[in-house]
Amino acid sequence: MKIMLIIALFGHIICCVCDNIITYTPNGKFGLADLKDNEKLAARFENMPTSRQMISMLLGITALAMQVCGYFALADSMRETSSVCAVIMAIGAVIYISFGVAHHIICGLIEWFYIKFDRTEKARVTILEFFKNTSVTMIACYLGVVMVSAALFIAIITGGTTAPAWACVFNNVIFFLVLTPFRITGAGNIAGALTFLGLLIFM
Repeated sequence: MKIMLIIALFGHIICCVCDNIITYTPNGKFGLADLKDNEKLAARFENMPTSRQMISMLLGITALAMQVCGYFALADSMRETSSVCAVIMAIGAVIYISFGVAHHIICGLIEWFYIKFDRTEKARVTILEFFKNTSVTMIACYLGVVMVSAALFIAIITGGTTAPAWACVFNNVIFFLVLTPFRITGAGNIAGALTFLGLLIFM
């Protein structure tokens, strides 16, 4: 299982890199607030190479597959001691990777199309509408993370894993909530990496 946890750890690190290469442009950090004003958005993505979005999408898919190896390994390890948590974690992992891949590709695509269509107002309106209409992928992805995190938390505090009860603090949601006020790009993946690092040490 340790190998799977290491693979998942690096999957989160790689995915964090993928988040950053499409968030940081040659003209600063892209934020959702930029989508409200095309003048700001166009300036932000000026001279942004579309190769970044392609790398982010393709490498991100690989990274997500690496992550889910760890979640399935955790679910398998608690089958006999905490079967309910194991099932919840497995289902959550399937939801996470299914919708996570879609959401990751969508994030790359909206940038790619915006740049390819010359960063016009029409392009901005189009990608914004597309992002809103596909936001269910983001919601479902986070739902999967919450399911996985809840199952892991309960399994640890009830003795369903080999980790001590206090190790329940090594949890995606807990780390994410701690990191959120700092507005760090890729906070979710940093949280995932820290979770797997802690589990590697204490399980």
